[in-house]
Amino acid sequence: MHARRRRGDDERPPDERDEDEAAEREPQPLDSGTVVALQQADPHTRARTLLQLQRLHGNDAVQRVIRSLQTTDAGRDARVQAVGDRAQEPAPSGRLEKATLYREAVAAELDASPAASKTERELVQDNINTVGQIFANYQAALHLFEEAVAGGMGETVPRQLAMEVLQEVAREVLDPVLDACGGVTPGLEEFVAGGIGGVSDVPEAEKRAAGQSAPAHSLRNLVIAERHRIAGAHSRLIKGQRPLMDAATARAGGAGAGGLADYRAMLMAAAGRLDELETGSHTAAALFKAMVERWKDLLRGRADVTIVLDEQWNVVRAHVSTAEGRRLASQLLADAGGFFDLNDLHLTRHVTWRPAELAECSAMLSPDGRPVGFSRNEKGAGHLPDFQRRLRTDGLPRTKILSGD
Repeated sequence: MHARRRRGDDERPPDERDEDEAAEREPQPLDSGTVVALQQADPHTRARTLLQLQRLHGNDAVQRVIRSLQTTDAGRDARVQAVGDRAQEPAPSGRLEKATLYREAVAAELDASPAASKTERELVQDNINTVGQIFANYQAALHLFEEAVAGGMGETVPRQLAMEVLQEVAREVLDPVLDACGGVTPGLEEFVAGGIGGVSDVPEAEKRAAGQSAPAHSLRNLVIAERHRIAGAHSRLIKGQRPLMDAATARAGGAGAGGLADYRAMLMAAAGRLDELETGSHTAAALFKAMVERWKDLLRGRADVTIVLDEQWNVVRAHVSTAEGRRLASQLLADAGGFFDLNDLHLTRHVTWRPAELAECSAMLSPDGRPVGFSRNEKGAGHLPDFQRRLRTDGLPRTKILSGD
C-alpha cells in the first residue's frame, strides 16, 4: 500500500515539496528537560536511559544527546575553571574583600540542587569548592593578621621564631581538612597537603611605611610571603579540579551498584565534615583568633631595651630584655647590614647618657619614642638640658652593638 499523501501535494510547486521533505529529514530540537535530567542522573540511570532512547529513536538521537551532555558538562567545568583562574592571584595587602569572593563566584556556577540528586562528579566538585573556600578563609585571616603585625603587634618576636609559629599554624589549619577529605578522589589530599609547610624566603613585598618599626616591617613581609604561599596552594587546587572530577567520574563508572552507593555515602559524609569546618573552626574570624592566641604566647613577659651612650653619643651597650631577645637582636643587625638604628625599635627604651666621668642623665622612652621621664645624678645636672635637646633633635644613634636575653 502506498503511503497516504496529503491533499494538494500534487498541486504544490516542486520547490515547496523539496523544502518540506528536507525539513522532515532535519533532527528535531532536543528536549532540554531530557538533557538536564540525564545530567543530574547517576551513571547507571543515565546508561539505561540512553539505551532506551536508542531503541525508540535510533543511534542519531542518542549521539545528539551525548554531544549535548558533553557540551553541558564541559561548559560548566570551563566556567568554574575561569572563575578559579580569576581568583588564583594573591590579593594585594589591604584588599581583604578579594580573598572572600571565591566561594560566591564559584557557587553561582554550581547547581543548588540537593546532594541526593547530584552526580558523583558534582559531589566531588562541591567538596573541592568547600576546600577552596577554606583556603580563601585562611588567606583572609592572614590579611587581618598582616594588619595586626604592621600595627605593632609582636615587636619583640624574632622573624625566625615567627616563621616557626606560622608553620605550626598551617599544620593546625590544614590537618583537619586533610582528615575530612580523605578518600574523596585521588589527588585531592596532595593538593591540601601542599599548603602545609612554611616560607623559605621573605622578599620585601612592601616598602617600609613612615613611622613603622623595623621588627613590624620585617614581620609584615613575612606574613605577606605566607599569604602568597597559601594562595599558590589554592591556585594549584583550582587548576587541578577538573582532573580530580574526571577521576571521580571514572571511579563511579567502574563501581558496581554496592560500590557506587558506598562511594556516594562517603562523598556526602566528607561534604558534611568539610562544611562543618568551613562554617565553624575554619572561618576567617576563627582562624585569625587562633593566630592571635598563638602570637600572644610569644609576647608574654617583660619587654624593654637598655641603651647606654658615651660622651660622644656612641652606643656602649644596647640590650633587648625579652624572651628570644638574642635571636631578635641578631636578626635586626643582619637586616640592617650590621648597623641598626635604635629609633626603629618600638619598645620601651631606658636610655642612659654618660657625658662626663661619674655624670649620668637618663630618660625613659615610650614605644613611639616619646620621653616619659628624665632623671640625672648630681654630676649630670648641668648636662640634662643638652641631653634633652639631643634626644629631641638627633634621636638615638645607629649601633653595631645589640644583644639580647
